[in-house]
Amino acid sequence: MKNLLTVGLSILLNISVIRQALPQQYAIPPELFSRAERTWYKETSSSADVKTFCETAGRLSRYAHTEVFGRTKEGNDLIMVVLANPKVTTPAEAAKTGKPVIYIQGNIHAGEVEGKEASMQLIREICFGPKTPLLDNQILIFCPNFNPDGNDKLSATSRPSQDGSPALTGIRTSGEGYDLNREGIKAEALETKAFLQNIILKWDPALLIDLHTDNGSWHGYALNYAPAYLTAGSPAVYNYVNEKILPSVRASVLDRSGIPIFSFGYMNQRQGEQTTFSTYSHLPRYIVNYMGLRNRMAILSETFSHDRFEKRVMSNYLFLVSVLEYTNNNHREITETVRKADEETVRLISEQGGKIKKGVTYKIEAAPEAIPLLTRETEEYTDENGRTRRRPTGRLHWINDVKHFDHFVPSEEAVVPSAYVFPAEMESIALKLKEHGILVKTTEKRFTAEAEQFIISEYTRESRAAYGGHYGVKVTGNFLTKKVTVDRGSYYVDMKQPLAWLAFYMLEPQSDDGLLYWNYFDDYLIKNGVEKRTIPYPVLKVK
Repeated sequence: MKNLLTVGLSILLNISVIRQALPQQYAIPPELFSRAERTWYKETSSSADVKTFCETAGRLSRYAHTEVFGRTKEGNDLIMVVLANPKVTTPAEAAKTGKPVIYIQGNIHAGEVEGKEASMQLIREICFGPKTPLLDNQILIFCPNFNPDGNDKLSATSRPSQDGSPALTGIRTSGEGYDLNREGIKAEALETKAFLQNIILKWDPALLIDLHTDNGSWHGYALNYAPAYLTAGSPAVYNYVNEKILPSVRASVLDRSGIPIFSFGYMNQRQGEQTTFSTYSHLPRYIVNYMGLRNRMAILSETFSHDRFEKRVMSNYLFLVSVLEYTNNNHREITETVRKADEETVRLISEQGGKIKKGVTYKIEAAPEAIPLLTRETEEYTDENGRTRRRPTGRLHWINDVKHFDHFVPSEEAVVPSAYVFPAEMESIALKLKEHGILVKTTEKRFTAEAEQFIISEYTRESRAAYGGHYGVKVTGNFLTKKVTVDRGSYYVDMKQPLAWLAFYMLEPQSDDGLLYWNYFDDYLIKNGVEKRTIPYPVLKVK
C-alpha cells in the first residue's frame, strides 16, 4: 500500500505536470492554487478566491466552461465549472454526447471547507493534467462553494472540533439564514432555487456528490460516506451506489493511500452494552436523500473533523478521485441504471397505480450481522474547570461485534395513486411541485372519479420553529374511498412520470417530510377549522 508521504510526493509531481501542460506563454498563475495550498493549510479560500480560480480555469483550459448559475442574498455569484472533453457549454451539447453528468458540490455548510479546497485541486488537475482522462466518458460539474455568503463570515468558533485548522472558517447558514442541507423539499433558499432550476432540471446529473465534514464522532476513519438512503425512490439507484460504487471506492482509497474510510455513522458506547454505529436520517430534506426520490444516484462524503486540515483535504481529494474513476470506467452502467429506473417508475404507475404501496414514514434498522469497527482510543482527563472528560491517545483499535444501523424500512405506508388532484385555490402547491420539475396540469373540464380522501382527525404543530421558521406539522386520520366531482381548473398530477416518487412523498398527508409537514397547507387547514374539528385533506388520490 502507498502511504501518505507517497501520496504527497505524487501531488508535487502532478504540479510539475501541470506547469508543462500550460501553454508556454503562461507561468502557472497563483489563482490556480487554492488559498489553503498557498498558505500551507493555515487558511481557507474566500468566495473571491474561488470565483477567481474558476474564472481562470475557464479562461485557460480547453476543457472548462465557467458559468454563474445563481446569486445569493448578499450579491455573491454561485459559480460552477463544467468540465468535458471536448468542451461543452450547454445541457443540449452535453446530452448529445450520451455521457453521464456528475455534479460535485462543496461548502454547503461553509465551516466544512475541505470539499471546497479538494474540488479546486481536482479541477486544476483535470484541466491541465494529470487527471484529464477522468473526462473520457463523463461530464463533470463542480460547484466548490455552494454557500458563498456563509463562507466569508469567518469565525474562530465556527468549527471548534476541527483541530484548530484552519483558524478561521465560515458559518453553517446562508445569507438568508437557511441551513442549505435541509432544503430538499421546501426549496426556499435562493441557492436551492438556483440549484434546482439551473443544475438539476437543466443538466440532469446522474450522480450528485455532496462534500461535508462531520461533527466529531470518535471512530477511526478519515472519511465516512453514505448513499441516498432508500425510501420511496427506485431501489435500483440505491443498490447500485451502495453495493457497487461505495465498496469499490473504499477499497481504492485504502489501496492507493493506506487511509481507511467507511460508512457514515455515529458511535455509541455504553458500559456493559453492545456498541452501536448508526447513520443519519433518511429524510429527503437532506440533498443527498432528495436525489434518491428523483431516481438519481447520490453520495454523501464526511471527512473526520479531528484530523488536521491538510489531511481532511487530502482524504476528500482521494475519495473524489476514486469515485470519479469508478464512474468514468462504468459510465454505460450508470446511464442505463438511471434510464431504467425512470422507465420502471412509469411502468409501475401505469400498471399498478392505486394498488401499490410505498412508505411515508421510516425507521432505522440494523444490518443482519454485527461488524468490526475501527475506533480511536481515548483516555480520561480533568479539564481546567475540574470536569472529567475524554481525549484521544492517538492510537487506533478495533471493536468487534458492533451493531450497525445502516438502512431504513417503512413504519407506515400509503397507496400510490394514479393521480393526485387538488383545488385551484392551492396554486402555491402547484408552483412548488413545478419548481422541482414535477408535471402538473390544469383540468379542462369537470369530471367524476373514484378517489381516496384523507380525513384529518388530529392536527399537531410543533411549538418551536426550526429550519427557516417552519413549525413541523403531523396529522392522523383515515382514508375514505368515494365518488368525487373534480371542478374545471383543478390541478392534476398524473403519476405516470419519472418524478412520481418525489410527488408522492411531497403530497401524502402523513409523509414525514412532505409539504404538509413544512406548513404549505397550514393556511387552508386552519381556515377550515382543523384545530377544532375533523376536516378533509384537500388533495384527492384518484385511483
